Amino acid sequence: MKSHLTALALAAGLITQETAAQDLSKAEEFAARGVAAALNDYPGYASLCNLETRIRNVNLPRDQRARPSADGHAHGDQGSRPQRKDRPAPLRIPPTQVFDNLWFLGMASTTTWLYGTEDGYVLIDGLNTDAEAQEYVLDGMTEAGLDTSAIKAILVTHGHGDHYGGADYLSETLGVEILMTQEDWDLVATLGDHPRFGPPPAKGGTVQDGEVLRFGTSEIQIHVTPGHTPGTVSPVFELFDGDTRHAAMLWGGTGFNFGPDPEIFRSYAASAQKMRRISKNMGVDVFLSGHPGRDGTVHLLDTLKDRTPGGPHPFVRGASGYALFDVLENCALAQAARFEAVPSE
Repeated sequence: MKSHLTALALAAGLITQETAAQDLSKAEEFAARGVAAALNDYPGYASLCNLETRIRNVNLPRDQRARPSADGHAHGDQGSRPQRKDRPAPLRIPPTQVFDNLWFLGMASTTTWLYGTEDGYVLIDGLNTDAEAQEYVLDGMTEAGLDTSAIKAILVTHGHGDHYGGADYLSETLGVEILMTQEDWDLVATLGDHPRFGPPPAKGGTVQDGEVLRFGTSEIQIHVTPGHTPGTVSPVFELFDGDTRHAAMLWGGTGFNFGPDPEIFRSYAASAQKMRRISKNMGVDVFLSGHPGRDGTVHLLDTLKDRTPGGPHPFVRGASGYALFDVLENCALAQAARFEAVPSE
């Protein structure tokens, strides 16, 4: 089915029927590959391949955002979407030790990962609001018997409110620095306040591609994966399950909410290719997300409760986990092809 703007472009003679058909065929082929890759392990990611979905651009300054029409393009300055008054309360998940040096602190929608040990932790992301940061991170750590003063820094994977919303509160409360790429510090400086999230952090440290951060005896390798935002990071770090070592990769930014720009979609696909290569080189067998609904984390946490001593670890996907990169790459390429036939305005 042709998009509305593709049909207009055809009618105006800006593209040919053959070009439009080729782009649609490529889009459908990539989408089919992505959905097939998601089928077994990552059904929560399959919606990225939906060629009818609306593509917003939340990386614009808030007063410049427009709601997209059904063709995926924004028309008119309508601001951000109105907030649902009946939004259900988030499903609370108790603080959960997933590996010897990794804790889940958060909700079914968004999480903070606490990485490290009592000789030095780093928080990965800061939830939506100050209240959530207090409840799920600070109170959650106290509930679990963990020392909040051992937190040394807050690594924000990308500059969106559901990841930085509570970061400034945690930073001020704990006296630690917020870390982001310079590209995303530049992004958050333009976003302004949002009614759903805590305010954008105003200052902090920067991280760069290939940098290694050390916290006590733990370390995190930073890998910049542009696409979701200009400076999204997808860190890689070592995990322990007793005497068994694992390596984890946390995909830093998932959704396609950066506007219908084929170049950005191709950048996203290139980031997936990059992290596939790096993950294989580093022996990654654990694949994480900041959004538990995407990768089945909630189900895995339930499975973890019933794990027998020495039994298989539900978060260790091994070779099957690499399907993630096939999903991300192919869905991004599908959306790029979808918008290829629509001339830039």
